[in-house]
Amino acid sequence: MAKKVKVITDPEVIKVMLEDTRRKILKLLRNKEMTISQLSEILGKTPQTIYHHIEKLKEAGLVEVKRTEMKGNLVEKYYGRTADVFYINLYLGDEELRYIARSRLKTKIDIFKRLGYQFEENELLNIMDRMSQKEFDATVRISKYIEEKEDALKDFSNEDIIHAIEWLSTAELARDEEYLELLKRLGSILKR
Repeated sequence: MAKKVKVITDPEVIKVMLEDTRRKILKLLRNKEMTISQLSEILGKTPQTIYHHIEKLKEAGLVEVKRTEMKGNLVEKYYGRTADVFYINLYLGDEELRYIARSRLKTKIDIFKRLGYQFEENELLNIMDRMSQKEFDATVRISKYIEEKEDALKDFSNEDIIHAIEWLSTAELARDEEYLELLKRLGSILKR
């Protein structure tokens, strides 16, 4: 049975997860177990390509064979995720992950510009970057705690657990003076 929450702290595993086809595979496997053929058909990729990505995800400990079925003379493997929810931190000191995190923030800045907000880009990027780092750190700390207490939470839905993690992370950030100051600066910059 898959764990409810799994915190990923290995930068190399995070990089495996961030590849586009693998992200799509993980998303599809969130809802049900699937075969290579099923994934191949949905994603419009060859079975060989899907097999390659599944192997990378298996090596990283993100998917596993959940069951097998005989189809004529062939054994068909059904793959599933090793956890219902994966939490990652893009701020682990790895330069490639930091670049990805900042690139995602730059996209948000482009949206703000298109909406007519005016600001000094580097100042806003640095504020958002530091806030994101603190948010990732808080979420990972809370997620690790939840992961340790998973047996006590078996009666709750994944959605409820995810919301609990969000609220507990928000509560932790509300006690962080630096975060609150950054939030105030963000509010003063992004106003109409």
